Amino acid sequence: MEQLKQHYEKLILGLAMLALVYAAYIIVMDDSEEKIEAQVLERNKPGSDDKKEMPKINMREIADNAGKTRNYEATLARLEKAKPLNLGNPHNLFNPVQWRVARDGTVLKVERGNEIGAGAVRLSETKPLHLKVEYRGTSGTGSNLRYRFAVTRESAQKKKERLRMTTTAKDENYKDTRDLFTLLKIEGSVNADGKVSDPTGFQLRLAGDTGIITVGKGKPFQRIDGYTASLAYDTPGENKSYVNKRVGDRLFFADDGHNIVAIGESEVVLSTASTSKRTTIRLR
Repeated sequence: MEQLKQHYEKLILGLAMLALVYAAYIIVMDDSEEKIEAQVLERNKPGSDDKKEMPKINMREIADNAGKTRNYEATLARLEKAKPLNLGNPHNLFNPVQWRVARDGTVLKVERGNEIGAGAVRLSETKPLHLKVEYRGTSGTGSNLRYRFAVTRESAQKKKERLRMTTTAKDENYKDTRDLFTLLKIEGSVNADGKVSDPTGFQLRLAGDTGIITVGKGKPFQRIDGYTASLAYDTPGENKSYVNKRVGDRLFFADDGHNIVAIGESEVVLSTASTSKRTTIRLR
């Protein structure tokens, strides 16, 4: 017994070593993963797949808990075509009816939101604003030969820039005298001076544009660069009209300012100054 007490640590260490050896043997000899892989291969073996596809469930006639037959396909079809819930005017769950006093002292009941303010504006007309580039002939002779163009920018912000301007260009890959465009290519026969005295067409790149435009002899270039709008505001005690207004113009009605932020071919977008709310008015 005394010897056992003196060497019990060695005994415990020996038992631990035996346990580790046994565990390593179990791990090495374990073939469960191989068996699982073999089962998967057998299941996926070509020609052994005898699974049957589940038939499509008939949703047309299904009895509910009460024993009544219901057509669930028709119900699902109605759900797919459901209209979105409209919580705007004239629905007053989240939009209580307002009563507003007009300038003539009458009281207006604002049910739909377009009785007063930006919603009451009517768009009567829009007009396109064109950019036009026209070839107007040559000036000078020999090495001083220049090509004359007329440019009209109806959508320009400043009034003086909307007028038709005459400008000239001398050679390819040079800007015109007013910095409106860059002359990229001159089409036509080159004369003895190395100039095209009777050009048939030009390729230009307008300032601020990345694309290339073509201007021909007797064939000016033209495109729509914007629109003007004519609007009217007619409510009790206040009647105003606005003709040929542009993007950036400010209108004042219903005791508030309204900025024109966009004009399209058939619509205008107004931004109310006090609320920053945007209202789209469409041509009728």
